[in-house]
Amino acid sequence: MPTERYVSNDDVRQVLATIYRADQETNLSASFARALSDPLRPIDLKGRWKPNPAWILLVVVFCALVGIFLYFSLGGRQ
Repeated sequence: MPTERYVSNDDVRQVLATIYRADQETNLSASFARALSDPLRPIDLKGRWKPNPAWILLVVVFCALVGIFLYFSLGGRQ
């Protein structure tokens, strides 16, 4: 009996799935978390994920602008 055999499509799919599952760049949630994490120290001393301070500042400024807009457009008519 020969030791060589044909590779089926299912075998190739299984091997590719294991390769892509281990790759961090193909995992969307891991890539998104890595993109939003702090570039200097993505994990703090307690092992928790640490967001980028620039993103935090951007969200705070955006919320302030939305609050100012809502105040002057809805609440300022008294």
